[in-house]
Amino acid sequence: MSFLFRLLRRLRTPRGYVGSDLEGNQFFEYPGVTNDMRRTKRVVKYAEGRDMWAYVGGSKRLPVQWTAWLTHTRHHPPTLEELQADLERQRRVLFNAAMIEAREREEAARIAAAQQQAVQVQAPVAERTGVTAEPSRLAETPPSQAARVDTQVERREPATEQPSPWKPPPPDEPHSWQPRAAVRRGS
Repeated sequence: MSFLFRLLRRLRTPRGYVGSDLEGNQFFEYPGVTNDMRRTKRVVKYAEGRDMWAYVGGSKRLPVQWTAWLTHTRHHPPTLEELQADLERQRRVLFNAAMIEAREREEAARIAAAQQQAVQVQAPVAERTGVTAEPSRLAETPPSQAARVDTQVERREPATEQPSPWKPPPPDEPHSWQPRAAVRRGS
């Protein structure tokens, strides 16, 4: 490629500084080294005082919009308004996630308190009658109905022996497939 051709191409498609992100990183676009005018070279110059390896190592990331522009997925560079709107969206998502987590912790604490109250109501009933309430019914009982637990009392049945997983299965159940050893013939 001759010097005059490169100069003419640079004058026809002037490139250089394209924009920056909210952290001060600057983005540039230069004519490509091939004859294809559509494929330009797009680069980022990280902000002064920042370690490039923080971005390369993954502890920091460039905005998604600029990453898409660098990889030629997006034709036009993002605007500062677009970057600020995306940052605000990310803050809203984090705030909503924190609200949901707080609500779930509160719900778990309320359920634990209800179960604790049901167990405390169960203990005096068990002492009087010598019977215990079924745990699954107690967990479903709301605190307002915890006083009526003595109507849900059942006699405890003796524990049945659980089948051992290491015992062979009964004869009516299918067995797992076991390959047979191959027999050589004619040796």
